[in-house]
Amino acid sequence: MTRHGPFAVVGAGIAGLACARALSEAGAAVTVFEREQFPGGRAATLIDGAGPYDHGAQYFTAADPRFAAELARWQSAGIVQRWEGRIVAFDGGVVEDKSDSAERFVAVPGMRRLGIHLAQGIDVRHASAIASLRRAAGGWRLVGDGTGSEGSGPFETVLVALPSPAAATLLAGLTTQAEAAAAVDWDPCWAVTMALAQRSGAGFDGAFVNDDPILGWVALDSSKPRRGQVDGVAERWVLHARPQWSRRFADLPQDEVTHWLIRSFAARLRRNLIPLQASAVHWSHALPVNPLPQLCLWDAAQRLGMAGDWCGGPRIEGAYRSGLALAGLALR
Repeated sequence: MTRHGPFAVVGAGIAGLACARALSEAGAAVTVFEREQFPGGRAATLIDGAGPYDHGAQYFTAADPRFAAELARWQSAGIVQRWEGRIVAFDGGVVEDKSDSAERFVAVPGMRRLGIHLAQGIDVRHASAIASLRRAAGGWRLVGDGTGSEGSGPFETVLVALPSPAAATLLAGLTTQAEAAAAVDWDPCWAVTMALAQRSGAGFDGAFVNDDPILGWVALDSSKPRRGQVDGVAERWVLHARPQWSRRFADLPQDEVTHWLIRSFAARLRRNLIPLQASAVHWSHALPVNPLPQLCLWDAAQRLGMAGDWCGGPRIEGAYRSGLALAGLALR
């Protein structure tokens, strides 16, 4: 059993859930606070009348042995499957097959499943945005928007697993580690989901688009395992804009974003595309540009810490490793 008192984890993305599970498995009392209705962060799935779309994280890989071992357990439990799609790269008029450049995995039947799985057995309080922390008798209290001044708690330890700007703002003035978090910059991403009644004839399931001023990635999302079929829908695509374009046109209306991304994709395929439906989502913190070299940030004196894929390396594997590392330090 852990010798420490109750823990609060702010953020139920992959880093926060990995941290919370490690703490819980060590015998700690853990409460997770998440502003959204679903766990998982950018490991997200949008579901509309045409079916599901992985509009955030597209897939993940595994290089770290500890994460690879966890991935094997997810596969055994039927949470994750390998995506066997044909992946290509467009660069300067050349098309290069990248299918064998990495083993790519997805949660099934959508990326959202990963967060739901990790949250099982954990006290996760959804729709619970935390606005501030304050010291009180017995520890830290977490005050949310629209909640009483007393807030939730007290907690001996507060671990924040949010994008670095939000983490830095929440912990500003409480720990000097907030300054390190504030130094991390992010790339945004406009994501467009699109359903087609007719097959596109693309000839690939995913593509890195390195020679387009707008598009950066496209994926035939319906080619991923166990995505299901919807009557009248032949294909479901996810289109990601390049970071520079997403930043420049962050305030563009969603219908104009869908127009430009679909137009760029249609030009790439050299055919007209008439979507059954399409929508756009702007991820303001899609990918950390300059992630910190350390796996997490920890202030032992204040018992405050931060984790996320902006520590130690981006993407799902980085987030998971960061959450585990923070849990390990907090349990000492």
